[in-house]
Amino acid sequence: MNLKQNKMSIRTNFQRTLNRLERQRYIDELQNELNEEFATDELQLDFINSRSESNSFKLTAKDLATLDYKKEIRFLITRKWFPDVVTSNIFLPKLTKAKALNTSLSILEASNSKGFEELLQMQPSGIGPGEILLYFLLDKAIIGGGNSAGIDLIDDGTPYEIKAVSRRSSDGLLHNFKLGGTVNISGVQSKILKLKAELLKFDTKIKEGEKTGINNDHMKGFESRQFLKYCKDNNLETFSELNDEFQTIAYDGYFKNHPIIFMGSKSSSKADRGRVYDILTVTKKMVSIYKVTNGTIKPGIKPK
Repeated sequence: MNLKQNKMSIRTNFQRTLNRLERQRYIDELQNELNEEFATDELQLDFINSRSESNSFKLTAKDLATLDYKKEIRFLITRKWFPDVVTSNIFLPKLTKAKALNTSLSILEASNSKGFEELLQMQPSGIGPGEILLYFLLDKAIIGGGNSAGIDLIDDGTPYEIKAVSRRSSDGLLHNFKLGGTVNISGVQSKILKLKAELLKFDTKIKEGEKTGINNDHMKGFESRQFLKYCKDNNLETFSELNDEFQTIAYDGYFKNHPIIFMGSKSSSKADRGRVYDILTVTKKMVSIYKVTNGTIKPGIKPK
């Protein structure tokens, strides 16, 4: 090796060493920042070590049903996905308005969109989409979990249900979800399908479609003047009356029990996915039948 080649080799090795030192310094500085922000001396390191391997970790519904490991879980999530986020800008002392949550959610997605999506869809057994995300953001929130009778999140003692939904752009109707709990809608559902059978006899041009569902053609037929007169003449309950019956059952058996956090579902647009549409104490007048399909009735909620 000549002198020129030797000098180039020395410079290359020096640069590699410098790059390694720079990377290590960045890692050390980042870890120090996380340690300071989360006051690592107050963390239960046994919990962190038992749940993580490098930046990977696993959580159970039991871990999230208490505030005991809130700091540790926040540390694990921040270290893996959001090391550049100033957590004082996103953590919230209490659940108040959708706008405050959405501000924090937007900060997280801007920092790491892939990590945001992974956390949004993280679902240990008994946990739904978005629940861990809200647990992470809210200081006093715990997860209700599988056997909590329709309660997904408890924030400072207040229980909430979390529903992943779609929102209709024309009027803000929240839809594409099922009732939770054990609400018995079989009676009104049976009446709706019988009314559909009457409609098909009345107007043979209308196709049956899904056997256990109704479609837009059926809905239009139900509301036609001719069929409404047919219902009156034959002493049949109208669809509007059955909607009122469903409204009462759904409200009394489900919606009146606790407020609901409506979040953009996986099928929502990227801008809406994981965002909070509304936090509502649903009133009876807000509830309607949105769709009858696959042997069930999906409600629609129309906020004021």
